[in-house]
Amino acid sequence: MRVAVWSPLPPAPSGIADYTAELLPALAAHFEPELVVEPGVPLAPELGRWPRRRPAALARALAGGAVDAVLYHLGDHHRFHAAIWRACRELPGVVVLHEIALHHLVRDATLHAGRPAAYVAELARAGGSEGEEAARRALATGIPLDPYRWPLSEPVLDASRGVIVHSEWAREQLLARRPAARVHVVPHHLSFGGHEPVGRDEARRRLGLAAGTPLVAAFGAVAPSKRPRVLLRAFRAVRSRHPNARLLFVGEVGGELAAIDWVPPELGSGVTVTGRVSFPELLLHMEAVDVAVNLRHPSGGETSGTLIRLLGLGTPVVVTAAGPTAELPDDVCAKIDLGVGEEELLAETLALLLRDEPLRRRMGANARRHAATAHALARSAAGYAAALSPSS
Repeated sequence: MRVAVWSPLPPAPSGIADYTAELLPALAAHFEPELVVEPGVPLAPELGRWPRRRPAALARALAGGAVDAVLYHLGDHHRFHAAIWRACRELPGVVVLHEIALHHLVRDATLHAGRPAAYVAELARAGGSEGEEAARRALATGIPLDPYRWPLSEPVLDASRGVIVHSEWAREQLLARRPAARVHVVPHHLSFGGHEPVGRDEARRRLGLAAGTPLVAAFGAVAPSKRPRVLLRAFRAVRSRHPNARLLFVGEVGGELAAIDWVPPELGSGVTVTGRVSFPELLLHMEAVDVAVNLRHPSGGETSGTLIRLLGLGTPVVVTAAGPTAELPDDVCAKIDLGVGEEELLAETLALLLRDEPLRRRMGANARRHAATAHALARSAAGYAAALSPSS
């Protein structure tokens, strides 16, 4: 069985690109993958082993039997996914929805391209007359729609032969909108991209971080949905008990936060924002810290590859007890409820983990075992094969 895989690919600065490249060798145990590559798009040298096909030739290849199926990887970033979003509805295949809220992608592909009528049409396809009315109201008032109330993934569901998501929560959200859709849950795989873990002490040495400093970190792009302000307020309370503790934000600051001073000045040198780092440096930071924080609300249904790597490294992680992360076993991470008391509970949890090294070791060992089995690369590849099977 030959499967055309259309996804962002390295060296594109996209987590989905890295995810796809990591998965390809495991998929090759089940079928013959080939890459759909748009003209002029560079590919990392390690991808040279896979056959390539231009998008314009895809329909002809399917009709002529040269390709048996198409696997689309779809996220919410217009730069990397606009062409894939259009193609997956015109040429049905199996779509991996790395997040179920595609509103930003649709908005960029229509409104920001000067096509308001197309935006209205997309809302109508997704939500009928109610969606159309919401779109017209947004255009008239200039008040943008809530992307989580209007995820706009329904047209993709309607056109696809099957959809893959990474959590039961995401599956339930999709089926609530399209009960007849074929939605498969395939766990997000664990991969370190060929890099071997070096251990906490060596990671700190390479990064120039003091061995005895209590370190807390949040990883990935810094965005409001990852609740950085909640973390900062909680960390301020933690510093009253651990005065030499440091908080790292390891990732690029984007959106509204990029234009403001969002770190309270009183935390001073206790908080460091690294900006975007290389993948090897990212892994070193993951190993170096005592506790990682992976909060998210509201959720677009995405499963964080960063979180899976943290679990695989045995780094203690604090997550939001909602959405996909609520499905993690209780003994592999600490879960923080949303609502009243979130900030206080986060502060208490961080303070406890920083002072209780045996607890951190137990949590880390549980996390490592869970990731090695539930998120094994071979298991994810087998899930893809099942979803792509003609009988699925």
